[in-house]
Amino acid sequence: MDHRSILLAAVLVMCLVMLQHPASATDSNDTKWLTPSNVTLYWGEQVKIGGYTITAQDFSASKPVDMPDDYVMLKVKSNTSRSWGAILALNHSIIPNETILDGSIRLTAEDIVTGNDIPTPYATIGVAIANISHTNKPISWINNVIRVKRLPADEANIDERVYILVEVMNLKDIPLENIHINETVPDGFITDPDIDDTNWTIRLNPREKRSLGYSIRALRPGTFLIPGMKLSIEHNGVSHLMQTNASEIVIHGPYIDVQKSFIYQDMGTEGVLNVTLRVNNTGDRAAYVQLTDRIPENCQLIDGNLSKSQVMQPSDVWELKYSVLLRSTGNVVIPGANVRFVDSREYSDTFESASYVLEIEENVVGETLSEEEIPTEAISQENGVEKQEKATEENKGPDKIYSISSFKQSMINLIERAIGWRL
Repeated sequence: MDHRSILLAAVLVMCLVMLQHPASATDSNDTKWLTPSNVTLYWGEQVKIGGYTITAQDFSASKPVDMPDDYVMLKVKSNTSRSWGAILALNHSIIPNETILDGSIRLTAEDIVTGNDIPTPYATIGVAIANISHTNKPISWINNVIRVKRLPADEANIDERVYILVEVMNLKDIPLENIHINETVPDGFITDPDIDDTNWTIRLNPREKRSLGYSIRALRPGTFLIPGMKLSIEHNGVSHLMQTNASEIVIHGPYIDVQKSFIYQDMGTEGVLNVTLRVNNTGDRAAYVQLTDRIPENCQLIDGNLSKSQVMQPSDVWELKYSVLLRSTGNVVIPGANVRFVDSREYSDTFESASYVLEIEENVVGETLSEEEIPTEAISQENGVEKQEKATEENKGPDKIYSISSFKQSMINLIERAIGWRL
């Protein structure tokens, strides 16, 4: 079999491969391409563009004249030593005029010239490189020497321990000293009491593997991010760093939140305190909730109930309202409510909501101006007026002390007389 027959067989094989894998020869709608460059390659020539070396390996057999369905065989090699073959043609029923290799380089046949009337065949190829922002980096020393495998859990219940396991292996035949490993406890978690630390300094013998780990507990349900593990080592005076990817964990369970609000209504010598407790299950599991509130000292319940219990599904919200008669003045302590809940797994908890201090003023005293505070311009110089004022002073009774309610009523009466109508 001669050289041309072998090439023809190779062409047919590559065409069949292209037909079976058409995606490699079609453009992706998501790929952005840089402006293509047209290069002319003669038989055996090569060109380097965008980290790839393109070689015109062979052409279709030359004929007395140039044929419209001629093809060119290209070899493409990346700077990471990966290589591909491509066949491009114009006006051919099987061979395409364009192909994409490695998802990053697009080759388009613009012109292919063969024939016995030219010294050597050549092709003009349009080369476009994908607009990819990342840069290929060589594998670092530490990745060739140390292998790290981290095994965090991806979900747990709120009453369960979460175990974080790390495997560190020395891949070389040399001992490694002072390998520093740091694990960060994620927000919303605490370490178990028997865990002393999450930072270690270890030594690895040649080809040795060590396993490390710790356990944590969640403070509330939800979705959390566990930071990646950090590893550092100094070798021959050079510091090398490695960090694993962060991982996500979902904690399941009920979470009962209680908010208390109140409004005080002054009634003179006593007042009414209207209290509202808003209970919300912000977790992802149902729970049976029991709530019991307490009223301040020297108070009397006049409306509503102080306790309530029911099953709360996730996102359920309900309220407990009541009113008390308050006879105290000054600072009144409003105690927190007692809450107990249990879920279907028999996980339970008891807590007390926040307490508050209410400041109540005893009464309001009507202010009077002293004689020194009266402006001199307001003092009349006429004797008749002075005598009238003096008589008024003599007949003036003691200052009145108003309660809050009576003071408000006096102000309303003054306003009514001023505007001439009753509210």
